[in-house]
Amino acid sequence: MREITVATVQMKPELGNVGNNLVKMSDYISDIVRDQKVDLIVFPELAISGYELGMQFTELAQRVPGAAVNLLAQRAADAGVYLAFGMPTKEKVESILYNSAVLIGPSGDLLGVYHKVHMRGEERMAFREGFKMPVFETGEIGKIGMMIGWDLAFPEVARAMALEGAEVLCCLGSWEERYIEEWRIYARARAYENAIFLAAANRIGEDVTLRFGGESMIVDPRGKVLASLSVELDMLRELQREQETLIKELERVQARRAEDLEKSKTIREALIAAQQAALDAAKRIEALEKAAQKVTEPAAVAANGVEKAPESDPAPKPEAAPTADAKPEATFKPIEVPEIKIEPSELSVRRPEPLKRAEPQEGYCVARLDLDEVRRYREEFQTLQARHPIAYRIIAKRY
Repeated sequence: MREITVATVQMKPELGNVGNNLVKMSDYISDIVRDQKVDLIVFPELAISGYELGMQFTELAQRVPGAAVNLLAQRAADAGVYLAFGMPTKEKVESILYNSAVLIGPSGDLLGVYHKVHMRGEERMAFREGFKMPVFETGEIGKIGMMIGWDLAFPEVARAMALEGAEVLCCLGSWEERYIEEWRIYARARAYENAIFLAAANRIGEDVTLRFGGESMIVDPRGKVLASLSVELDMLRELQREQETLIKELERVQARRAEDLEKSKTIREALIAAQQAALDAAKRIEALEKAAQKVTEPAAVAANGVEKAPESDPAPKPEAAPTADAKPEATFKPIEVPEIKIEPSELSVRRPEPLKRAEPQEGYCVARLDLDEVRRYREEFQTLQARHPIAYRIIAKRY
C-alpha cells in the first residue's frame, strides 16, 4: 500500500508584499509538520504576491530558481516535505511573465514548473499563456500534476495529465467567492472523471475588486471530499429552505388573521343589527301596552255603571324597601358591542433577513491518500475500454 499525507493551505496573501507572504508560508509549513507527518503541502495561486497587481507583476516576478524559490526550498528541506506553490515568474526575456506553479522536493531540489494555460481576460494583460501540461515523477509520492485556477474548469487539462499517469493533481486557485459553487463542482468532477486524487488549495480575502472564496479541499478518485475548509454551504442552503418554509407559513397565518378580522366585523355588525331590532321590538311592545290600557279603562267603568271621579294626585308614597321575594323590573338593556380595531402592523409579517454565507477562514486541511486506489479505479476503466475499444481510441486521439 502506497500511502501519502497531503495538506492544502487556505491563506490570504498580502497584495504586493512578497516578504510577508513568504514569512506566512514558512509559518504554515512549520505548523503543519509540527502537528503531523506530511508528504506534500499545496499553496494557492500567486501565493507569494497576491492576484490583482496588473503591470506591477513585472516588478515582482522572479526567475526560477530565484530568491523566493530558494527560501521556500530551504524550508522544504528543513521540514522534509514536497511543496507546490504559485508565483509570478519570468524567463530570460524580462517582459515575458507567467502565472506559474512550482514544485519543490524534500531535499530542496526544484522538480518542475507549470505555466497556467487557461487565462482570464485581466490575466492576459500581465501573463503569457503556457502550452505544456507536464507530469512530474517524484518516486516517493507518485506522479504529480499541477494546474492553476481557471484550468480546473477545462476537463482537457486534468485528462491530459491523467493519461500521462498522474496520480495526484495539485490545483492552485484564486477562485472568486461568487463562483465558489463551480469550484466545488469542478474539483470533484475532475477527480471523479479521471480516477485521480485532487488537492485543491484556494485563497481567501480581498485584493482590489475581487473577493476570494476559499473552500480548499482534498478529493479522492470517487469524487468524495476527504478533507475541506468549507463553510458548510449545504447546511446554509438547508437553513434557507427552512426559512422560506417559515415565511410561507407566516404568510398563511397573515391571510387567516385578515379573514378572521373580516368575520369579526361581520359578527359585530350582526350583533348591532340584532340589538337594534330588539330595541325596536321593545318600543313596539311598550306602545301596544299603552294602547291596550287606554282601551280597557273605559270598558271597566261602563261595566261598573259608575263613572269614577278623577282623583287628585295623591301625595307621593315613600318607596318600600325591596324584599327578598321582590322581582326586579324587567327592562331591556342593550348589549355594548365593542368596536374591533386591529392595527395594520399586527397583520403584517416581517420577512427574516436573508442568511449570509459565513466568512471563510485561513487554515489548512490534511488527508491521507492511498495511491493504489488510483490504480484500482483505472483498471476498472481499462476493463470498460476493452469492451468499447474503438470509441476509446477515438477519445484518446482527441487528447
